[in-house]
Amino acid sequence: MAELAGMMADAGAHRRSVCVTGGARGLGAAIVRGFACQGAHVHVCDILRLEGENLVGALQAEGLRASFHLLDVAQESDWQALASVLERGPGRLDVLVNNAGLIIRKSLAATTRAEWDRAMAVNVTGAFLGMKHCRALLARSPPSAVVNISSTAGLIAHADPSYTTSKWALRGLTKSAALEFAAEGIRVNSIHLATIATPLTDAAPDGHLEANRHAIPIGREASAEEIAAIVLFLASEAASFMTGSEVTADGGLTTGGVAHMRSHYQKMFAESGKA
Repeated sequence: MAELAGMMADAGAHRRSVCVTGGARGLGAAIVRGFACQGAHVHVCDILRLEGENLVGALQAEGLRASFHLLDVAQESDWQALASVLERGPGRLDVLVNNAGLIIRKSLAATTRAEWDRAMAVNVTGAFLGMKHCRALLARSPPSAVVNISSTAGLIAHADPSYTTSKWALRGLTKSAALEFAAEGIRVNSIHLATIATPLTDAAPDGHLEANRHAIPIGREASAEEIAAIVLFLASEAASFMTGSEVTADGGLTTGGVAHMRSHYQKMFAESGKA
């Protein structure tokens, strides 16, 4: 992670105020650490209090700046409270990373209305509320940035329609916000990920990760640190001319996953025929 911070460090990073939702573990924690290593004060926002406080404690023990905020991204009152805390504290926000999300691995027929609504509330409404209530703070410190964590499910169909629909919606929300926020010096971009090695993917059904590795031309899932590096890039002035952009980080999945998997199985079938 030290190499990550060194690669993406920019002038004035030590003054930055950064908010990361879903920041207590997995990808969120890697993003938090990346910004903290740059010298930013990172606001770790999550519903997981224990994990979040433990992460903040570990960072502070290393001399890094971080604070924990209990936040359910689907609750507008939580966002209003966070904005008030930031207003009383740094009085500004330089980067908002809408990372919090959930996956409901069910077919359309098996998904309940409550599950559908929860997926939309966390994956779409959470980002909407974050941008809505943090906008004034972001506008005070231009150039500022929003990074929305999406998925290849926002580019192609996945087998879980609630998740897929939410990520397509987040893709559109990102572009609309980019258009609206541009005049205020706020850039808004999205990252579309394939599988990452995190606790969220650890809970995937048997065979899920193995199948993904066959479909991804690079042949593996991403590390959280690899994706965090892209987030830090999009939040930096190195990406100053990028807004409304969709950055795909999927190991080639959407480029040639079908062809890659076809080649794999053709080879496998050919070898089994020779046996």
